Amino acid sequence: MKRLFFLVFFSFSLGLYAQSDSIQRVELSEVVVSVTRANRRIPTTFSNLTALDVNRAMIMPEIPAAIGFSPSVVMTSENGAAIGSQSFRIRGSDATRINVTFDGVPINDGESQAVFWTNMPNLTSSLQTMQIQRGVGTSSNGASAFGATLNMQSAQPADAPYGQVDAAYGSFNTFKLNLAAGTGRKQNGWHADMRYSLGQTDGYVDNGYIDQYSLFFSGGYSNSQRIVKMKVFHGDQKTGITWTGVPDDMIAENRRYNPVGLYTDSDGNSVRHDNETDNYRQTHVHLNYIEQLSERFRLNATLYYTRGKGYDERFRVNRRITEFLQGYSGTPSRSDLIIRRWLDNNLTGAIATIAYTTEKTNAHLGVSGSIYENWHFGNIIWIEQDIAEIPDNFEWYFNAGNKVDVSAYIKVTHQFAERWYAFGDIQWRNIGYNIKGTDRDGLKPLAVNLDYNFINPKAGITFAITSQQRAYASFAVGRREPARTDIKDAFGTKDMPRPETLYNVETGYELFNDALTLGANFFYMHYKDQLVNTGRVSDTGYLPMENVPVSYRTGIELSVGFRPVNALQINGNIAYSSNKIKNYVAYVDDFDADWTPLPQQREERFTKTDIAYSPQWVGAADIYYEIVKGLSVGLTVKYVGEQYYDNTSSADRRLDGYLVNNAIAQYKRYFGKYYAELQFAVNNLWNEDYISNAYVNYRSYEDGVHKASRNFFPQPFRNYMVKLTVGF
Repeated sequence: MKRLFFLVFFSFSLGLYAQSDSIQRVELSEVVVSVTRANRRIPTTFSNLTALDVNRAMIMPEIPAAIGFSPSVVMTSENGAAIGSQSFRIRGSDATRINVTFDGVPINDGESQAVFWTNMPNLTSSLQTMQIQRGVGTSSNGASAFGATLNMQSAQPADAPYGQVDAAYGSFNTFKLNLAAGTGRKQNGWHADMRYSLGQTDGYVDNGYIDQYSLFFSGGYSNSQRIVKMKVFHGDQKTGITWTGVPDDMIAENRRYNPVGLYTDSDGNSVRHDNETDNYRQTHVHLNYIEQLSERFRLNATLYYTRGKGYDERFRVNRRITEFLQGYSGTPSRSDLIIRRWLDNNLTGAIATIAYTTEKTNAHLGVSGSIYENWHFGNIIWIEQDIAEIPDNFEWYFNAGNKVDVSAYIKVTHQFAERWYAFGDIQWRNIGYNIKGTDRDGLKPLAVNLDYNFINPKAGITFAITSQQRAYASFAVGRREPARTDIKDAFGTKDMPRPETLYNVETGYELFNDALTLGANFFYMHYKDQLVNTGRVSDTGYLPMENVPVSYRTGIELSVGFRPVNALQINGNIAYSSNKIKNYVAYVDDFDADWTPLPQQREERFTKTDIAYSPQWVGAADIYYEIVKGLSVGLTVKYVGEQYYDNTSSADRRLDGYLVNNAIAQYKRYFGKYYAELQFAVNNLWNEDYISNAYVNYRSYEDGVHKASRNFFPQPFRNYMVKLTVGF
């Protein structure tokens, strides 16, 4: 019945979030992001999401939830709460292959290439727009776009001074507070904006609590010819570890069960280590300079620095001491212990872009470079056995990674006929990466020196059918280096991960006006040596990857937005895709009865199989209606079809599809120059029992009896949140 409702709803509301065409009328204040964003003259598939779209659909969401209703996006949460370790995939591509920038500055971690949104709490409160480019997209800064690009633009200075307080409370003792104030644009050209945010929750999953806060500052000077701006944003979080999920033997009995940190005390009681947590703080500093050099030339230069440091603390029960200690006399074979694993990193970079603009030609020449340094080390802070030679806070491993990333690109859009636009884009990227030290896994020495050179060309054509319609087609090539964990885990073997190559075809049609938007596009993404998830998870929450020689993703994405009257807005989108690996070989580790790994592995061969975490069907719809001035209601619908969580297309490693509905009501009233707004949201309105993510660990005994342990990430049933906003 619920799926029938979705199909009926979709038939009336197939659509896409608003795709503003304002980028063709770029003001100087928008230049920071325009060099990496697409507009309707560029033949790529993209959608724009504004702060208004987000605020009227959700209460203070994190970035993954904020974009979760966009085309081909699947979002998940580890702890099930409105704040915490959330992530998303676009067209089945995970965070390590999605290029993320904030005002053109790369946000992806240099080594894992992922973005950990819990380290940047409540960033949506400081944004004006977000653009998602699906596929390879246009050239950007930082990590290669290998499935999508997320480009975030910070909020522009307000015209007048303002202040605002947001306080929200919801299920699972979730509390969010946001304080914001700004000077407005001063007559002398100066402005400043500030924000402080606080977030806390117990989480839906046991030990899924979070304590976090963030600060944001933006200030500078601007006139018609020049902008000098500084941005600083800082996040600090302490999170209960939830990345292991709920084991399959507990999901039916207690879907909120979390095994991390549990042990049996001396009285025989099951207790949890009281500091089984992930702790991290991160600070970003951006200094931007824009100069209108002449009528046709404009300079954009940015310096940036990111500082991050943190650790996770784990209680290890009856672990082999040789995993942590070597060469100490009298060492017992096993012991309980408490460990901390640290990251300490710096990212320093610079970006410079020259833009050339005429009536028919728009060109950008960009260069960027960055140095990323990350120190990995671990300390034993407590050990049950008395080992006299082990000093306090013993450092059992240390290794350092250094990555230098240099790139340059030129991209040109040229109108060569009345309605025709040609686009060309070529990027060169060089990555030098080395690791030195001792690996924590097996205490093996590491000595990695790698150098990658990539050329990524893109070309296409756009036909402006009318001023409100376009058709486009493009071909792009993307190349990407492996992530640190994939390199480290394979070091010393013959199976070092290879760089990936993606050949991407995009073609589509769009209609856009105030009352109606339509979109239809076809994509084909052909991969050589794609790194795909093995389905397993590491003890730090990372999903290991492996190369597969040939794989592809292909499908169609449809969208419509309908606004018959100003008070009513209906949107929706749906995507169908086929995601396959050709000639796949799955390797299964063998263990003896004591779970000691054996040298041989079993092989399972497949001529064609589905890529993990890639549902065929993904859809979303929403309806927004203003009943009277200031009072409005909204309903959102999200559908995700069946998906496998390994690459074997096995029925026992498949998640059921799910359909989730959220509802929101809001009332806003002005009292002179002051205003107040009350919002109330009900999430999972129909109490859907669903699991959004899972993984499997392959194991088998020596006698050949195959066993696989599965872990799941269930999402909460019906839950609520209310928010009060006051400001001027």
